[in-house]
Amino acid sequence: MIVCGVDIGTTNLKVSIVDEAGVSRWTRAIPTPRASAPSGAGVDAAQLVRAIEDLIIEGWTSVGQGQPLSAIATTGVGEDGICVDRSLAPLDHAIPWYDRRAVAEASEIRDSEAATTRVGIEMEHTRTGAKWLWLRRHQPALFSDSTWIALTDYPSVVWTGRPFISETLASRTGCYDVAQRDWIEGLLEFCGAPALPEVLRAGEVVGRVQDGPLTSSGAVSTNTLVVAGGHDHPVAAAMIQRIDPTARVDSIGTANVVYGESATFPLDRFDKYLAFMVPVQAKLGVACLGVFEFSSAVQALQSRGVDIRAVLALPKISGEPRFFTSTKDLPGEADARAVLEMAGITARRMFDHMRLAGVRDTEIYATGGWSRSRALLELRASIFGRSIRVLSEQEPAVVGAALLAAEGLGESVDFSTGVTTRTIDPDPRWLAFYEENYQAYFNA
Repeated sequence: MIVCGVDIGTTNLKVSIVDEAGVSRWTRAIPTPRASAPSGAGVDAAQLVRAIEDLIIEGWTSVGQGQPLSAIATTGVGEDGICVDRSLAPLDHAIPWYDRRAVAEASEIRDSEAATTRVGIEMEHTRTGAKWLWLRRHQPALFSDSTWIALTDYPSVVWTGRPFISETLASRTGCYDVAQRDWIEGLLEFCGAPALPEVLRAGEVVGRVQDGPLTSSGAVSTNTLVVAGGHDHPVAAAMIQRIDPTARVDSIGTANVVYGESATFPLDRFDKYLAFMVPVQAKLGVACLGVFEFSSAVQALQSRGVDIRAVLALPKISGEPRFFTSTKDLPGEADARAVLEMAGITARRMFDHMRLAGVRDTEIYATGGWSRSRALLELRASIFGRSIRVLSEQEPAVVGAALLAAEGLGESVDFSTGVTTRTIDPDPRWLAFYEENYQAYFNA
């Protein structure tokens, strides 16, 4: 058995071919293809599918040994999507989640009587619901006899001919009841939502691959299953939770994402540090997701000629510890250590709010591109006041999608034999400094 995971990221597109032991035999990343559209830069979903198919064929040719893939699953960006016609052809480019054109619409939805904490996330311009309202007002023809498909799900829809939306992506629209696991009709109506397809949970079988470029190449057969995946962060966390079912996750890059799961949070309020959504594996409870974009601070460093990657490659972060709680706290020409300290303190605050939401104080596992830096993990461990674990598998989202594909086959894949875990401990002197200042600032 060999299965395939696809990770459709904002910046990069990744494909991984995984064997029956859960070990990645082949992984490759390319820039996510983007195109210019009359309404601004976006993603041409048809072009995206072609790029994914090319990568799958390349990977299968390299390691498939003539054996067709048994199953495929996709994961990726949470909010982007497109309207498709009856033939499943995209009617426009996908608007990127970070696009700000729906700021006014998001504010209007937040202030409406339809707004509710049951969705787990406050309506912002990044949410799909706000984009629906903007499109309804500015491009209403898109919604005529069409169906909305999440960009991450679109390849699976094309390959099977079955429209659907992964449940974790439904919960990123801002119109899905995270506890009841159903759409909130009043919000859909207020947002002017288009026709929506059925909702499938992660690991459910979508269908079999229809004839097309993948079957023609031999990479798949018409017996190859397509399995629902979903939002990249919970899919990545679910992979780590195969090693440690109670793991909390710290995904570190220029976007920092922390993740945990609570069985008790009542969804009676919003949290300024967290969003609440549907978890991948748990039948009950909510996933807690904290997202912190500190790319602007990193870009400011780069504009002054500071190579952040060179800093991360050092055996130890240089300098003495200082305490910064937000980007506004940073000095005018902050150095790399200050930016990394600020991000680490923000991540700790997110974990603290998770604890208030019922997430257990369990082991923290680091992942993401920057988790390769031992120096950064030592700094984080010192700020968190505890050791951090890191897996040898550095692509948990795309491998997590492949493992969901295997589950769709009814296969239980124990990939722990191919993955090692190491522990990074705090610097005792730094730990004492950060603990004293953290308690003084946040518990004063």
